[in-house]
Amino acid sequence: MTDLFREIEEDLRRDRLKQLWEKFGIYLVVLAVGIIVIASALVGWRAWERSRNEVASARYIELVAQAPKEGPAKAAAAYAEFAATAPSGYAALAQLRQAAALVEAGDAKGAVVVYDALAAKSGVPATLRDMARVKAAMIVVDTASYDDIKARIGALNDSENGWKNSAREILGMSAYKAGKYAEAQGYYDAIVGDPATSAGIRDRAHVMQALIAPHVPRPVVKSEAKKPAAAGETSTPNNAAPADAAAKPE
Repeated sequence: MTDLFREIEEDLRRDRLKQLWEKFGIYLVVLAVGIIVIASALVGWRAWERSRNEVASARYIELVAQAPKEGPAKAAAAYAEFAATAPSGYAALAQLRQAAALVEAGDAKGAVVVYDALAAKSGVPATLRDMARVKAAMIVVDTASYDDIKARIGALNDSENGWKNSAREILGMSAYKAGKYAEAQGYYDAIVGDPATSAGIRDRAHVMQALIAPHVPRPVVKSEAKKPAAAGETSTPNNAAPADAAAKPE
């Protein structure tokens, strides 16, 4: 009887599995095939991306080595061509090189356009985008208004930003040129008061503080105590009469 019941139970289990397979088997097959296809695609994409980065790295190094031989104008064109198809990281580095080459070639406006494009580019690390903003502001600080400079890099004047002191220096210079001496002094005081400021920026800030000082009125400090009398002098109240005048002859 036990064997009979076992055989019946196994037959029922097989029938149940057969029914489930007939009902859901196609979905299981599709799921298994989908997992295999996705895994294969992921592995293939990673291999392709690795190969692409290796090729881009080799080409970028080649461009950097060739740039001094070709001159700044040709180097800028080569960097621009490379950045158009390179992975985002190498493209950003190439754009920074391109803008620097344009500055060297005398095309400051073209360099600003490249820096601005990089600063607005999504997918680029924030540090590189902020660097582009600072470099663009550095180029236009002599011609742009103080409000324009603040619109470009005012947000970088933040205690947590790695480019804060470079931004403060440019903002202070622009404020000084615009005659806003109190604001300029505030930027340079922040630079000097930051222990993380580099020696070069700190030294330039000290120079600018000295130039700004004559234009900023000093606060009047009232003395709380009277100046002590000099040695050999006696203090006489203003309303007190001299001793000889006070004494009446008899």
